Amino acid sequence: MIKYLRKTAIYILPVLLITGMFSCSKDKGITDTPPSVKKDGAADTLNTLFRNAYRVYEMQRNVKGIYRDSKLFNGTDYHPSSVANIGIGLVSLCVADRMKWIPDGSQQAITTLRTILGWDKTFKLDVNSAGFPRHFVNMETGAREWNSEYSTVDAAIMVSGALFCKNYFSGNPTISGLADSLYKSIDWSKAIADPVTGKLFLTLDADGKGIGTTSVYNEYMLLAHLAYKAENGNTGPATSLWTNFYANPANLPKSNYSGKEVLTDYAGSFLSDFIPQFCYYLCQPYSASPVYMNYMKNSMLADKLWWITAGGTAVYEWGLGAGSDPAGYQANRINDNAGKVVSPHIAGGFIPVNAEAKNDLVSLYRANKGVYTLPGTTDQILWRYSVKDPAWRANEVQGIDYSTMLFGLATLPEHCGKDFFTTYNNYKFPVYSFVSAR
Repeated sequence: MIKYLRKTAIYILPVLLITGMFSCSKDKGITDTPPSVKKDGAADTLNTLFRNAYRVYEMQRNVKGIYRDSKLFNGTDYHPSSVANIGIGLVSLCVADRMKWIPDGSQQAITTLRTILGWDKTFKLDVNSAGFPRHFVNMETGAREWNSEYSTVDAAIMVSGALFCKNYFSGNPTISGLADSLYKSIDWSKAIADPVTGKLFLTLDADGKGIGTTSVYNEYMLLAHLAYKAENGNTGPATSLWTNFYANPANLPKSNYSGKEVLTDYAGSFLSDFIPQFCYYLCQPYSASPVYMNYMKNSMLADKLWWITAGGTAVYEWGLGAGSDPAGYQANRINDNAGKVVSPHIAGGFIPVNAEAKNDLVSLYRANKGVYTLPGTTDQILWRYSVKDPAWRANEVQGIDYSTMLFGLATLPEHCGKDFFTTYNNYKFPVYSFVSAR
């Protein structure tokens, strides 16, 4: 992902034959299989789509608490873990605990955090000298997979999930200590490329030297925020970068689509809509800002307008997101969606700024568009499909991308409520000092 790394080299690598079938069992805190989505009422549909969205993460988790990048709809899973999806998995435990779907959410979170911090001697997360982990790692050992890079933003998503758990399970000192240790195991300053231009490093080498940069604005806002907080209120490059750009959205690049001004990385271009959604769910300065929230709403409106202009779809068919695509993994955006792939998880992710999006999800289900059945179950979810090529079906569901479906449905008042994320993404940062995990 990100600056479309996931769109380029990683997912076009030849498929490696990584063996090992994931299995679910009650001793992992997994409850009985939920019923298939019912068609007898919108509330039933939404409730069960919500529960089934969490099932994706249950199926991606192993006994060590590590989350697989993708879940195949058919066949033996071969994807390694994505460290970003570990962070998403941690947040999903908070949702599941709030909904009382699992009896041991806090213990599952502890298992995950202990594993990635090296408490499980059979698992050693591959990190560089600055503590940044590989993008993809082996599910059982933590070793590098798919020739992946040391990723800055994937580390930020992983740690954001840990800090979210710390807030949600606030009465659990074990989770608090583990989350703080994980945050301090990374030298966030190494991610800052140029505070004057707002550039952050995409990847790092083994010695912590930056490779390739990204421009503001995008989901690297999560990374910038963690680095800013790591300076403990003192002046430094991360504080300068945050102050120069993210602290004031007026300083960020913008584009306009049909009268809707949106944030972007380069004026005149557009970004995939998972970006404002990730920032909303995982970065409190974004979700607490009326200005940022207006830009998020504009992103939603521009997305819907693009689909109207593209033509050939029903009003409830929209969503420009990332994931499986007829052309391979793609991060679709305005004017860059050749397959006319609808992303229901993006419609779901915009529920905080468009409550009526829930009705679009119900309409998609009732029209049997983008409906997939999770393997070995009768449980159905909504996922990406192509308007241009109706015969195309996704082979897998990517956990990092699908997250906004779970999160968006969680914000409905009958579920976790709109304040769930804006409360628990207000992280309680420890006084920071880098403690190398090597």
